[in-house]
Amino acid sequence: MWSADEQTFVAAVAPSVPSPAPFHRLARRPFAVTSSSARLSAGNCLSILDSCMGRTLRTYVIGEVGIAFSTGLAICTFVLLIARILDLVDLILSRGVPPARVLELFAYILPSFLEMTVPMALLIGIVVAFGRLAADGELIAIRSAGISLEQVLRPVLTFALLAGALTLALAIFARPWAKRHVRQTVYDIAKTRATAALQPRVFNSDFDGIVIYVDDIDRGAGLLKGIMLSDERESYRRTTIFASAGRLLTDEANKSIYLQMLDGTSLSYHAGQESYDKTDFASFEVNLDIEKDVGTGTGAEATRPSEMDWATLLDSRRRRLEAGDPAIEENLELHRKFSVAAACLLLAVIGIPLGMQRTRAVRARGLAVSIVVVLAYYVMLTASMAMARKQTIDPALAAWLPDVVLLIAGALMFRRVARDRRLLPASAVLGGLWRRAKESPA
Repeated sequence: MWSADEQTFVAAVAPSVPSPAPFHRLARRPFAVTSSSARLSAGNCLSILDSCMGRTLRTYVIGEVGIAFSTGLAICTFVLLIARILDLVDLILSRGVPPARVLELFAYILPSFLEMTVPMALLIGIVVAFGRLAADGELIAIRSAGISLEQVLRPVLTFALLAGALTLALAIFARPWAKRHVRQTVYDIAKTRATAALQPRVFNSDFDGIVIYVDDIDRGAGLLKGIMLSDERESYRRTTIFASAGRLLTDEANKSIYLQMLDGTSLSYHAGQESYDKTDFASFEVNLDIEKDVGTGTGAEATRPSEMDWATLLDSRRRRLEAGDPAIEENLELHRKFSVAAACLLLAVIGIPLGMQRTRAVRARGLAVSIVVVLAYYVMLTASMAMARKQTIDPALAAWLPDVVLLIAGALMFRRVARDRRLLPASAVLGGLWRRAKESPA
């Protein structure tokens, strides 16, 4: 039952307020009305109703998109991380690395993947959320209540703006910081395990593509005696090395571990040439490739632009430009950070028209469509960046070209949906072309 004040308010505005179609799940929030509210003009009452309706709509739409976004983010991140997870589990089960160190390594690997999965999850969230609203008829109810598609777009763009800011923060701050800690953690794990793993008169295959045999170990002096090493990391060449002694060396600056061998012989077999090379040496060093061994796939270079923090990246770009170098990698990385973040807004504009197409399998279709769109975006980005590295196009154009394609596609799709036109599926287009071909004279 309504209170006396609410009945008075409804009686005052009822002649001038049309009855909107009921929202299927979009319930209006009740608001308190004082006795003086009954004397408000019809225009003020309509303004109050629009304000309450707008707040409810924003909360409802953001809630629907947020739930689907969170689910999509978890699924996409898990799928992309599954290979790394298997490698990390192998570190615990097969190589005796403490679980705490493995969890620490996993936490440092995560930001690199989140930078990619946040835009993907945003598109999935929008397509799935609006697909459900369209399938349940709630979009029709919203439109029949006089709410334009632009009003529905506002909360989605707000959510996309937050996702873009998160992506930019991951690209500028989190990923370079995490990359540095990944290298340090991998280095610490490998340094400890390399020393402990080498046992006398045991074939050690813990390092990727390398088998090491040692006759004896002087733990006090850190000296290895009677070394045999088989290196099969290169497909075209197999190398076997015999040395009278050696030791493990660590490079703190590059986070690398080397096996230095003394007074030995190297035999290299070339598969294509069916020949052997023999080399005698006084000292020879082999990089044990600890990143590949642990399975992070991060690479050991500390100066890669994708791993530099913001200040270092700008400084590296400045120094290269002053030296006459075009600084292609630095320029690509600078523009890519912002273009991927801006893509969140453009994916939101594309996601609404895609989600509004009514279909039965909402979640499966939304996931499939989102993966195709995001995959197309990253394929375009990779191709354009490859062209920039060959100096075919400017690095700035290479980074922003996929965003321009998304902008044009989103504007065209949004325009069709705003005019209540369906987005033509590929089958309908091909069918129309086939009918025209049949009807045309031979």
